[in-house]
Amino acid sequence: MPSRSADKLKELLRAQKPWNLDGQMRYKPVVAQLPALPLPICEVGSGPRGLASWTPRQVIGIDPGPDAPHGELSPANNFTRLPGDGANIPLPDQSVAAAVAVDTFEHIPRDQRSAVVREMKRVVRDGGRLIIIGPVGDAAARFDARVLDRWCARGATDGIVHWLSEHQEMGLPSVEEIVDYVGTDRILSIRTDGVMNVHLWWMMHRALLGDFSRSRLAFAMQSSLTPVFSQIVGRWSRGPHYRQMIVADVGARRRQ
Repeated sequence: MPSRSADKLKELLRAQKPWNLDGQMRYKPVVAQLPALPLPICEVGSGPRGLASWTPRQVIGIDPGPDAPHGELSPANNFTRLPGDGANIPLPDQSVAAAVAVDTFEHIPRDQRSAVVREMKRVVRDGGRLIIIGPVGDAAARFDARVLDRWCARGATDGIVHWLSEHQEMGLPSVEEIVDYVGTDRILSIRTDGVMNVHLWWMMHRALLGDFSRSRLAFAMQSSLTPVFSQIVGRWSRGPHYRQMIVADVGARRRQ
């Protein structure tokens, strides 16, 4: 069973939402890349609120799955949920400023991923962006397996076990795979950036597992140091990285 220390630290991290490291590392880089077009953002795989928790922009969430695995989250005022899946986004062509997927493609069967990217690109207005971020590659897969084994050994069966089990079932994509899905049609430029060193990601999960402390005082100290750790994680650019962010500028190419 998960230790009381791990449960206590998870409660502390949840209570300090701005310092929820994993949320920060997923969403803050995306928010920084949102284009200024005065249109809503489409998020594929949003869950019950997703990106809407991190930006005041209007977010349209597309997610066919149940909300239960995400925990209990109250609705966000800037969030609209539409039933549907990423391969059939129920929005008109070029109707959003950006199409975003955060930690999503590792939960999509490999043979369906290209269709999801194609739909995401379809709904983005010229001058907008396609933004995909998530765990990729062999290093991330190894550390996924390490964390999953630790939680399973403690008897956990839901939460992170659910997510990481899907990572293994579906297989993590590679950067090259996602870039190939994006293609060149209506793509003016594309770039990739590593997000969160994989060893720091492992350290964060060791803290959640209760490896570093057992006393109440130590819990309080860890909680107070979380903002400092988040700054270190955000500035540490050296790989290998757990996640990669792919940003593609969308628009019609000018005729020469």
